[in-house]
Amino acid sequence: MKKKILYISQVFPYPTDGGGKIKTYNSLRVLAKKFDVYAVFVSEKKPSTTEINHLRKLGIQKVKVFFTTAILDSVKDDLWNLTKNFLQLRPHYVFQYQHAEAHTFIDQAVDDFSPDIIHIDHVNMAQYLPKEKRQIWILESHNLEFYLLWTRFVHSKKLSRKLYLLIEATLTYLFELRTNGLFDYVFAISEAEKHRMQYFFPIKKVLTQPLYYKLEKKVAKKNASETLLFIGNLRWPPNEHAIEWFITDIFPRIKKVNKQVRLEVVGHRYDVMEKRLSQKNLEGVLFVGYQKSLTPYLQKASVFILPFKMGGGIRLKSLTALAHHIPIVSTSLGVEGLKVKNGQEYLRANSAEAFAKKCLQLLTNKKMQNMMSGSQETYMRKYHSNDENRKYLQQYQRIIQESQ
Repeated sequence: MKKKILYISQVFPYPTDGGGKIKTYNSLRVLAKKFDVYAVFVSEKKPSTTEINHLRKLGIQKVKVFFTTAILDSVKDDLWNLTKNFLQLRPHYVFQYQHAEAHTFIDQAVDDFSPDIIHIDHVNMAQYLPKEKRQIWILESHNLEFYLLWTRFVHSKKLSRKLYLLIEATLTYLFELRTNGLFDYVFAISEAEKHRMQYFFPIKKVLTQPLYYKLEKKVAKKNASETLLFIGNLRWPPNEHAIEWFITDIFPRIKKVNKQVRLEVVGHRYDVMEKRLSQKNLEGVLFVGYQKSLTPYLQKASVFILPFKMGGGIRLKSLTALAHHIPIVSTSLGVEGLKVKNGQEYLRANSAEAFAKKCLQLLTNKKMQNMMSGSQETYMRKYHSNDENRKYLQQYQRIIQESQ
C-alpha cells in the first residue's frame, strides 16, 4: 500500500511558466510515482479544469485549490492591515497567504486522509501545519526568505521601502526561526542554501534536493541576431531590480560599441517600472510581456543575461539558459547554487563595466559561444539529468525507513 503525502503549496504549478512552478511541478510529478499524493494549493490563480486535470494525469487524484486575491494586493494599498499584522509580529509573506477556509479544510483533510507525511512547499505554508504532530513533516525550501528580503533591503534606495523591508526581514527571520525547527527534514535547493540554513536555524536534518531540468536538443538559431535575452516576472522585485540595473547602467555601454544589439525582456510586465524607465533611452529594448511559449525567444538569443544583485536560492532561469545552450553572462548571485564554472558554462561579471564587456565579448566570439554551449550540455547531463529525480525518490524512501 502506498504511503500518503499531504502536499501543501503556495503556488498552483501548471502551466510551468516560472522557476518556482517548475520546481513544484517536478516535485509533484516525481512523488506521485511512488506515493498517494493529496495536493492543496493556496493560489492567486484560478486554474482551469484542464489545468487541474493535467495534475490528475500525473497520478495526483486529489487536488484542491483555494483562490485569494490577497497574494497580489499591493502593500501600499493596505497599510492598515500591514501595520496590524506587523504589530502581531506576523510578516507580510505569511499573512498574504492566510485563508480561513483553507485552514479548516486542511485540518479536516489531515483527519480524513490520514497522511504519513505532510510536505510543506515554501516555508510560509507551515502556517497550515496541524497543532498535533502525528506525521513526518518535510519542508521543501525554495529560498531562505529572510535572506532574500535582506538582499532587497541592502540594494533598495527609497527610505520607506528600506524601512518596510527591514521590518519584514526581521519578522520573517523570527517566523523561520520558530518554524524550521518543527520539521523532521528540510530539502534545501542547493548546497549553498543548505549551509546558510544550518548556520541560521536549528534544523534537525537538511538534505540538498536534486534538481532535474530537461536538456533540449541543440538547434540552429532561427533569425540569428545580436539579441540579449532576459526572462522573468517583473512583478518580482529581484527581477525588477536586475533588469532596471541592466537597462540603466549596462545596456548603454553595450550600445555605445554595438549599435545593432537589442534586448528582449520576456515575462509579466510591470507598467510602473516601464513608465519610469521610459524617461531613459530605451532604443533597442523590447518588453514583450508574458509568453505561453519561450521557444521563439530562446532560439534566437545570442546571450542570456542574469544581472542579479538581490535574491537567494537558485534562479531556475539559469537552468533554462543552460538547457537551451545559450551563452550566459551573470553576476555571482545569478548562478549561485549551481556548480557552473566561470569561463566554461558562463562568464561572470559583477560590475556594470565588466558585464557590458562580457556581453560584447560573447556577441562577437562564435568560437567562445560554441565552446560554452558544449560545456553547458556536459554540465546539464552531469548535474540535472533524470538521475536527479531517482535520487530525490531514494532520499524520500530513506526518510520513510528512518522514521519507522
